[in-house]
Amino acid sequence: YVNPCKGGFMDQISLKDACDLLRVSRVTLNVYRRKYGLTQLRWGGKLRLSKTEIIEKIILPFSGVSKDQSLTFLSGTQITGLQPLLGVYDLRRIQRIDVHGVMALLCAMKAHLKASDASSVSLLLDGSPVCSYLDALGFFREVERAHSGRVYCNYAVLQKRQLTHTAVILPLHLIGYRGAEKKILDDLYDPLLKQGFSESYCGHIGWVIGELCDNAHTHSEGPCYLMIEALESESTATRFLCIAVGDIGVGIPGSLRKNPHYAAMGDKVLLPMAFQSEVSRMEVEPKRGKGLNDVVGISKGNSSWLRVDCGSL
Repeated sequence: YVNPCKGGFMDQISLKDACDLLRVSRVTLNVYRRKYGLTQLRWGGKLRLSKTEIIEKIILPFSGVSKDQSLTFLSGTQITGLQPLLGVYDLRRIQRIDVHGVMALLCAMKAHLKASDASSVSLLLDGSPVCSYLDALGFFREVERAHSGRVYCNYAVLQKRQLTHTAVILPLHLIGYRGAEKKILDDLYDPLLKQGFSESYCGHIGWVIGELCDNAHTHSEGPCYLMIEALESESTATRFLCIAVGDIGVGIPGSLRKNPHYAAMGDKVLLPMAFQSEVSRMEVEPKRGKGLNDVVGISKGNSSWLRVDCGSL
């Protein structure tokens, strides 16, 4: 059930821990082992069961799953709605998802794994188009990157489907170092021009992506992720793009507090301040802190929306 090359024995728990997880007696657990055909491994002379399999088959069986979560740019759904248990993400409940939701979900999982070397992630999957979409994007590959021994799921239930090439302009990409987005942008311009976007618009897209990725690297002191998708529109005369950039750094308020001028300010004050001119975690000589302010200006000038999620804000 759990690929030994990906999960090792970290996902395996003792029979006693399984009883505690299910809050049942050893006798009842034995009944469950037979009833649900739980995979058993022997390790160190003792039987072990898969925690992920127990959750998926017994605690949260597929038949009881309600697809009631929408992870989209305009939805207010929180990632916590998909977490029945700490470190467990029930992706079977997702009804709709777009690039914003993909990025939020990825960053939540990466942040959980980053918090402790003992942290693990269990993904509950099904054969739905949403899970297939995530698979085709390379989502699971990115979750496992650098954490493959701590991510558990049953990939066998996925239904392989091809991405709709006209919708996904850029699948999920890791931007591993500052400036790495430049090569990606060079390859993007021709496809965007062929789809009817003007050179001026492509220039604005490139500037915004470059600024956001540079900010992410500067302030998170680590990699960031980028994805671009065309949004469906009732009008064929107008095209819309959704550009998502995410990282798992200290967050915008935490970064600004490294500047003594803002050290005593709270998150709710600092987040909107970051989009004002000359507000930076660095000293403003020479003048700095115009990047996010310019991003807002370009967004407004192109009749766009800008959404920023930072921690609980």
